[in-house]
Amino acid sequence: MIILPADPLAMPAKERAEAAAALLSKLRPWASEVDLHFSDTPDFVDCGGNFVSVFCPFCQTDIVEWWAKEMDAWYSGVDRRRLAIETPCCGQVTSLNDLDYVAPQGFARLAIEVMNPGGDLEPEEFRQVEEVLGMPARIIWRHI
Repeated sequence: MIILPADPLAMPAKERAEAAAALLSKLRPWASEVDLHFSDTPDFVDCGGNFVSVFCPFCQTDIVEWWAKEMDAWYSGVDRRRLAIETPCCGQVTSLNDLDYVAPQGFARLAIEVMNPGGDLEPEEFRQVEEVLGMPARIIWRHI
């Protein structure tokens, strides 16, 4: 389970990120590890073996082949903060972060990885994590 800010450019204070990691350790004491990853620019946080495809959030067209080329361009780009794209199917403006990933994936400057958490967070637990981070968050499930 990977917790990241919903806004791919957001970065909570280091103390807040550390407090969120500590809270996750407390909420999931059986997890094998809880790690923090910081980056100056957004990193792509993938779902590993859970990946199925990528769809346009507007018309639901499968755009996985186009997305793969966009990701290659993003990885080799000068400005890794630039996530804005125009969908190839219906020409709508959105971001790489806001495409419909099956399973969920995203971009973030902070990722809190919880290895073997034993299940999803309860809604109240997730609310607590967001409160400690000081911002909305999202969860990515990565199958290794």
